[in-house]
Amino acid sequence: MPGSLTAADFLSLRMQYKNTREEGEWTAAIEHDFADGRMVDHYFLRPAPSLLADEAVQALGPVSGLLFLQQPDGAPWQVVLHEMAMIKEVIFTMSEEEFRTLLKNNGVILPGEPGFVMP
Repeated sequence: MPGSLTAADFLSLRMQYKNTREEGEWTAAIEHDFADGRMVDHYFLRPAPSLLADEAVQALGPVSGLLFLQQPDGAPWQVVLHEMAMIKEVIFTMSEEEFRTLLKNNGVILPGEPGFVMP
């Protein structure tokens, strides 16, 4: 794996309600656990220059999407980036603390978690 990511590797994260992706945003999904099970939610995110400059990301070419996968027993999240043909991918890790910082920085509460309100 190339390494780990921090909240600073992303400039923005917002829920995807309609197909309103802005230039420079990637589609993203977050697969996470909550009290009643496991859920997948869809977002748009804007990568920071630090992520775009990563050699492994540049080797992918244009990125089609990103997936945050919560791992069991508090293990670091896996962050999977796919290139446009969905053949090649790069996998990073992200600590729970950094992932929660990313959510907090963008005012995002995951569905199924306390405090979530459907917009």
